[in-house]
Amino acid sequence: MKKLLIPIALLLLVAVGCNRTKSPSNEVDVEPYTLTDSIFIESEFGDDYSYYTMNIDLPVTDNDTLRQNILQWILSDETEDYETYFQEDMSRFFAEEGNEPNSYFEGSYFLSEQTDLYVTYIAEGYVYTGGAHPMPWYYGTTFSKTDGSIIGYDLFDDPEQLIGIVSETIQKQYFEPNNTEEEEYLFEPDETFQLPTNEPWIETDSVVFCYGPFEIAPYAAGMPLCKIALADLKPYLSEKGKSFFNTVQP
Repeated sequence: MKKLLIPIALLLLVAVGCNRTKSPSNEVDVEPYTLTDSIFIESEFGDDYSYYTMNIDLPVTDNDTLRQNILQWILSDETEDYETYFQEDMSRFFAEEGNEPNSYFEGSYFLSEQTDLYVTYIAEGYVYTGGAHPMPWYYGTTFSKTDGSIIGYDLFDDPEQLIGIVSETIQKQYFEPNNTEEEEYLFEPDETFQLPTNEPWIETDSVVFCYGPFEIAPYAAGMPLCKIALADLKPYLSEKGKSFFNTVQP
C-alpha cells in the first residue's frame, strides 16, 4: 500500500502543476447590465417623460487585456467603473439633451460572435430629442484574442484601395434593391466616394462596412451597409491581414 501512495502523490503534484501553468482562456462570456430610468418634464411644449435605457454585455474572460480593451471601447480609457460612467451619462442626457418631454435615449453593446481568434461586438441605438426623427447609430468592432487589439482598417495595406470594391458592393447589396428611376440615394459620385468613418468589422467569413446616417446618403437611406467576403479582399491585405486571413481561411 505504501508503494502505491508515492505514484499517486506524484500524479497529484503533476496535476496541480499543470493547472497552475495553464494559460488563461480566451473565451468571452458576458454579464448583462441594464440601466434604465425616466424623469417627468413640463415645458412650453407640453408634459411627459424623458427616457434613458442602456444595455451592455459586459465581457467576462481570463484574458485581462482583451477584457480591458473591450471595456475601454464601451466606456473610455479613464475608467472601468461602468455603473458610475453610465449614471453620469444618463444625468447629462436628462440635463442637456433629454430635457424636453418625449425625449428618448436607447443604446446597447452586445457580443455578436466569437471564434478562437477574435470577438466582435456591436453597438446600436438611437436618440430622439425632438424634430422629425430620431438619430440612430449602428457599428461593430472586432477584437483580436491574441493581443486584445482592434482589428479594422489595419487589416489592409492601403484602405483607400478599397473604395472601388466597397462602392460597387454597397450599391449592389444595399441601394439597387431599394432604388427607382426617380431616386438617387448617394450624395457623391464614384470619383469622390469615401470609406466609412467607422472601422470595419469581421462577421463570420466577411468584413462589414457600415456608414452612419447622412454619411453618404440622406436619412431615408438609413445606415448603408455591405458585407464583402474575406476571399475577395485578399489582394488588399496588409501583413497583419495576411496573417489573420491565413489563420481564418487556411
